[in-house]
Amino acid sequence: MARVILLGLDGFPNRAVGAGLTPRLWKLGQEGGRAADGGVTDLPSSTDPGFCSLLTGCRPEKHGVRTTAWRFARLPQWAGAEIPRVPTIFEACRAAGLRTAAAVGDDRGLLCTDAADLRWPPDGVIPLGTALDAHGYPTNAAVLPHLLGAVRDARNQFVFGHLNEADTVGHDHGPQSDAARSCYAATDAAVGEILDAAADRWPDTVVVIVSDHDMQPRDASPPIDLMGGADHAPWDLVIPDGGAALVHLLPHTDPQAAGKRLEAIDGIESWSSAHQGPSEVAIVGAKPGRIFAAPGYPVGGFHGAPATARTLAIVGGGHPAVERIARSLARRRPHLADWAPTLAPLLGIDLPQADGMVLGDQRQPPP
Repeated sequence: MARVILLGLDGFPNRAVGAGLTPRLWKLGQEGGRAADGGVTDLPSSTDPGFCSLLTGCRPEKHGVRTTAWRFARLPQWAGAEIPRVPTIFEACRAAGLRTAAAVGDDRGLLCTDAADLRWPPDGVIPLGTALDAHGYPTNAAVLPHLLGAVRDARNQFVFGHLNEADTVGHDHGPQSDAARSCYAATDAAVGEILDAAADRWPDTVVVIVSDHDMQPRDASPPIDLMGGADHAPWDLVIPDGGAALVHLLPHTDPQAAGKRLEAIDGIESWSSAHQGPSEVAIVGAKPGRIFAAPGYPVGGFHGAPATARTLAIVGGGHPAVERIARSLARRRPHLADWAPTLAPLLGIDLPQADGMVLGDQRQPPP
């Protein structure tokens, strides 16, 4: 059985990985495997849907979490769930009697770590005195000791870590700023410490490193206002999520007709239809640099759009499965929902609800 370490680097761009800026991520990918063009996630390409896909092995249609906007206001039922409707990899490990650990910089319910045997912050409550970043999340330096302890504890068969600072710095300063590049380098150094801590059991270890989304800077165009400039539009409510939005269609609306209407709006790049209970919902994505009208905007970078639906996808370790997964990454870009079903057989657990693919499964047809 493998020891699995899954690291999620929030808002960390795939393009930042290189021998100069991020030598430990680069080396891990060179010795193991890396999807050079990154992996993919669904729209809106934001934190909550991405991590719920990662930890359940399901796409948003099944796990129900479609947007991160619930943190700012209660969502109507048609906009999806606030926590996943299906079990996570932690529940599956618990059912199989495997010990798990999670140390995270952002656990407002979205990372679904309640079933971890060892959880930091404990009970999801940040301890007094914890160093926080500009958005109130524990800094990487505050999370790292707990994550290192979890990796060094031989009882833990599955360890999940989440480092948040790249997302905060990207929002505040822009993903291409000097501050962001410094953060990427510091995050890489933290990853190096985690890899060093895992060295004693390297032959049995699989390390997977992902991000939940990319980041992009805004251009000078005005925000896309779907409620302000569309007379007699076949929709009545819009929930913006950066460069994407959930659009509630009026009853008896033909989704294809609504989609054509949306496509004609300046700044819209894509749309798709989604059922949410009895409601018909359109998920729209903006062109690069464009953002949807909202009560507030990040000063630097943002995500949500098709342009930010790219993720890190790196695998390493000494376990024999690493080579097989690496070959798969070279052939196709993985979706975040593919990782849990890929790791499940290595842990000897069942994820019957998962709809992601098993990376490297030779029985599956090529994309």
